[in-house]
Amino acid sequence: MANIYEKSQYIIPRGRVFFDVLDAADQLTGERHLGNCPTVTLNIATEKAPHYSAESGPGVKDANRVVRVDRTGKITCDNMSVDNRAMFISGEKSTVAQATGAVAAEEITVIPGLFYQLGRTDANPAGARKVSAVVVTPDAGGEPFVLGEDYTVDAALGRLQILPGGGIEAGKIKVAYSKPATTWLRVKSGEKIDLRGALRVLSNVAEGEQSDTYCPLVTLAPTGDMSLITSDDAYVQMEFDIEVLTPPNGAAIFVDGRPLEV
Repeated sequence: MANIYEKSQYIIPRGRVFFDVLDAADQLTGERHLGNCPTVTLNIATEKAPHYSAESGPGVKDANRVVRVDRTGKITCDNMSVDNRAMFISGEKSTVAQATGAVAAEEITVIPGLFYQLGRTDANPAGARKVSAVVVTPDAGGEPFVLGEDYTVDAALGRLQILPGGGIEAGKIKVAYSKPATTWLRVKSGEKIDLRGALRVLSNVAEGEQSDTYCPLVTLAPTGDMSLITSDDAYVQMEFDIEVLTPPNGAAIFVDGRPLEV
């Protein structure tokens, strides 16, 4: 009978990535699908402590034990969802509610040729949206300036431009406008740089055996560049560094196959 050799398994890895955030009480809150992640990697680095005998002649190495194991990795994600953006800038998402109202005389110090955001405050840098009935007047009062000659307005975004060569000089003006009730999503950065939770990668390869990887305790930390504007046709991506930790009385990594067909 001929020798029997191991059958090699060749895999082009594909799959779906899930992250389960730990809350303040270290309880898992539920797995969220991160969307398309072109790259997910794990890296294992070991550190050894060599020992050299001093009993005779030149010291010879008689032991070399592993003393440290670091398990790290990286996730590259191109699903630019609000939740993923919040993870990348270490922030939280919220809904901004703009109340309906009329602004009688918003005072703005302007320079011809520049742009100004109506309704801007430190707490609400987006300012007012979907404005209407915009009227610009001198700070001291008088006849309104002329739209299209002295200024322009992007009503949807509440953006005021002072036209160079128009009748508005550098200094203070007053702007009156109305704004409707509306809402929009906002992501605001915070101070918590890394996220703690569990990471699950469900295999979805076209050929070969499926195997699912689960890390019960990891930290995700955003890293690298996320393009806000680019001249090429590359899709925007965000990256997260993974640090795989070993939970108390547990294992750092589980790799599970799928149940056999019966």
